[in-house]
Amino acid sequence: MREKVITYTVFILALIAIASYGLYKWLIEGQERLDSLIYFSLVSAYFLNYLTSSKTVISDRVEKERHLSSEASTISYLVLVVVIGIILFITEGTGMLADLENVPLVLCFSLSLVILPIVRTIVFMKNN
Repeated sequence: MREKVITYTVFILALIAIASYGLYKWLIEGQERLDSLIYFSLVSAYFLNYLTSSKTVISDRVEKERHLSSEASTISYLVLVVVIGIILFITEGTGMLADLENVPLVLCFSLSLVILPIVRTIVFMKNN
């Protein structure tokens, strides 16, 4: 129980720190730090994955097929995220997150990092 509280606290503090830094740079210094959005999305995705991580034993054939179908869709989703990331960095011509300027593409990439964990969390909470 203590480990969960510490983990939740670390995740929440990380999210607050990233959001605060990004907002500070944007509102006070006038710099759009799109890398903060990507970092926020990554930490959110890890947090949501942590919330829904549970080991299940697959026993019968129908469950196994359902599990394989779920794995295939997860792999295709991750391929899509990687392709969006490659397109983002190729079109921007830089590997530095702080130098990104294409706001719509950064938003799409950031949302693509978070969508699957959000859906998994919703399904997990609904079934439990």
